[in-house]
Amino acid sequence: MKSSTKRIVETFPKFKGRLKAYENIDLVKEALKGLTEVEATFLKLAWFFEAPEYESFNIRWLYEYLDDEWLEFALELMVQFFREDTYLIQKPTFSILREPNDNYFNQKQFADFLSENGLHYDKRKLNVYYSRGKLPKADIELAGTPYWSKLTVEDYCEQEKSRLKKG
Repeated sequence: MKSSTKRIVETFPKFKGRLKAYENIDLVKEALKGLTEVEATFLKLAWFFEAPEYESFNIRWLYEYLDDEWLEFALELMVQFFREDTYLIQKPTFSILREPNDNYFNQKQFADFLSENGLHYDKRKLNVYYSRGKLPKADIELAGTPYWSKLTVEDYCEQEKSRLKKG
């Protein structure tokens, strides 16, 4: 399951049994039965993410059926899909950042994540590592504050665990 699809299923758990429905036209009708327009839009988006070579997604559905947080969520998922699941965007320069956010970490959140995963980091130690260039480059910087994507933080955590095991 693609990472973007996984986030859709986390938001709409009832989609779990419907993800492969796109493979059969009769199953498609059954899978869409009883869904709201918002839910149907996200299920169709998940189908596209899982099989873009077979399934099409009409962007007009975003315009017609989504607004506010749902529209932002769908756009965020599309960016994630093209960056992480297809790698068609190799050097990302665009980001949608909103609060609360589980996809980007500031220094304190970065340090907390590392500590929660068995590494002894606090904000001060992370700040020293950052100033010495021992951390990965921030994925984005807003108003002088660095932020790292969840993927960057997880990768760094794994690298540090491996480094400490060897040393």
